[in-house]
Amino acid sequence: MDRSRITALITGASSGIGRAIALRLAERGAEIALVARRGELLEQAAAEVRERGGTPLPIICDVTIRTEMEMAVEETIARFGRLDVLINNAGRGHFALIEDTPEEQIENIFRVNVFSLWYATAPAIRQMRRQGSGHVINISSLAGKIGYPANGAYVAAKHAVVGFTRALRAELAGSGIAATVVIPSGVLTEWAEVTEGGAMMEIFGYEAERGGEMAREMGVEPLPGLPLLQADDVAIAIDGIIGLGVPELYTHPGSREIVEMYERDQPGTERRLEPFWLANREGYLKLRNTGG
Repeated sequence: MDRSRITALITGASSGIGRAIALRLAERGAEIALVARRGELLEQAAAEVRERGGTPLPIICDVTIRTEMEMAVEETIARFGRLDVLINNAGRGHFALIEDTPEEQIENIFRVNVFSLWYATAPAIRQMRRQGSGHVINISSLAGKIGYPANGAYVAAKHAVVGFTRALRAELAGSGIAATVVIPSGVLTEWAEVTEGGAMMEIFGYEAERGGEMAREMGVEPLPGLPLLQADDVAIAIDGIIGLGVPELYTHPGSREIVEMYERDQPGTERRLEPFWLANREGYLKLRNTGG
């Protein structure tokens, strides 16, 4: 792939990580299809892409509807003549214990985080096969490697993103098309404020403070803390692997080491996480009992 001339399609491009990636690619003159539902924010992102030297194509699209996503891919190819990079970034979390999660919420979380992968990737790789090159980048999460409480559907969906990418790599072997799954941890975006079932920022703060107290009471050494990054930091990391065949990208320093620790010794790692899991449940029940 010629990194000096890239045509990309980015879902969830109107804000957060998706917008940051678009602006990063715009600085090197990329042609970028910006896919999102919120038209006003999408137009603002397109204007910023244009200001930074990119060529934007804003497309209002619900990624959970297959026909809309297929049309977005077709429109991109019709406009630019090719598609080099597909970034499946659109996603949403939720806030509920497994026993409290309604059916509709389970379906919504899987539609936006998992089903959309098929809807975008299938038509995109048909074009990439014709070109003989391309790169599919799927945004998962540290929750796609390690379980966390009070958002089980999201954890399961992000594990599915990892599995989807591994299957895709197997199917694309020898094709000249790369596939990468990105594993970010905490990023300063609106994600935790727009989760289904209620915002999660308050529970994160409670879990950190009360979990630290409980760890001391239990004589447990917590896992090393991970930094909160800006969306721009994640975008820079993703830009750096475009066109390369890396299977996984960990964007946060120390996160790969935590996952490797978890995979080597899951019971031992869970013991170090347990105080924070207990604090999460305690805070969750307090919020639910007070109507928060």
